[in-house]
Amino acid sequence: MWAKVFAVNVDGLVRLTRAVTERMLSTGGGSIVHVTSEAGLRGSASGVAYTASKHAVIGITKSMAFMYAQDGIRTNAVAPGGVATGIPMQPKIAEFGSKRLEAARVIMPGIATAEQLAAPITFLLSEDAANINGTVLASDGGWAAV
Repeated sequence: MWAKVFAVNVDGLVRLTRAVTERMLSTGGGSIVHVTSEAGLRGSASGVAYTASKHAVIGITKSMAFMYAQDGIRTNAVAPGGVATGIPMQPKIAEFGSKRLEAARVIMPGIATAEQLAAPITFLLSEDAANINGTVLASDGGWAAV
């Protein structure tokens, strides 16, 4: 599970970001927005592999923001909570984790639509965010407040 999750969330992100960065360097800059998760902002009930991979995304985002700022490339991230993607979810929660999640279910924020998640991404890509670099924007329906 660890290798599969990191292959998608970290290795895939790095490969795509490298390709885009090369193009941006040759054209004088641009804006990158990575998608992390509320799990990347704190310890989470999302499982250790997923949580660690999303922490890695934040580290990559902040490192790139520093390394490429002088080249006109801004790198930020959006950290959503739950998003209705249409992907069937069949979580495998161990008894250990299940007991700890019971209290959290009472205070869990709602699920966002893809359109609601697209709005902060579009903002960070726009010139309205020209002075924002290395930021992780929580777009999580209130998870950050829990």
